[in-house]
Amino acid sequence: MAANTNPIFIGTITGKITELSDTTESVVFAGDVAESTRADVLAVSTDDTADKDLILLFHDGTASKKAATVKIPLTSGMTNALAPVNIMAHAMLASHVQTDASGNKFLNLPPGWSIRAQAAAAPTSGKKMWVFARGGKY
Repeated sequence: MAANTNPIFIGTITGKITELSDTTESVVFAGDVAESTRADVLAVSTDDTADKDLILLFHDGTASKKAATVKIPLTSGMTNALAPVNIMAHAMLASHVQTDASGNKFLNLPPGWSIRAQAAAAPTSGKKMWVFARGGKY
C-alpha cells in the first residue's frame, strides 16, 4: 500500500447556526476567498408545524445557483421523534457530495464559494428553520 503523499488536513474549523424566518437567501457556510474549503456538516431543524422545503444554493462569488431542494419534515430536531435533517446524507444533494475513505460525507468548495439556503415558501407564522454548518480550510 502506497503512502498518502498529499494528505488533506482541515485547518481552522468553523461552525455556524443560521436562522431562516422567511424566503430570504442567507449564507450558511462561507468559504475562504483564497483557499479551498470543505463543509462536513449541514443539518437542519425546524419548529414549523408543517413540512417545508429548503433550497440549497452554491454561490460562486458572483451569483447563486440552485443545488437542491430538500423537504424538511415538521418539527425536525425539536422532538425525540425526529432528528435534524442531515443534508449531507440526503439523496437530493448526493450528486454534489463526496465520501472519504472513512465514509464521511463532505462538500469541497473552490476559493471564494459559499453555501446559501432559503425557505422555498414562508414558514408558518412565528416558526423558523435553523441550518447548522461546519467545516474548514484545507
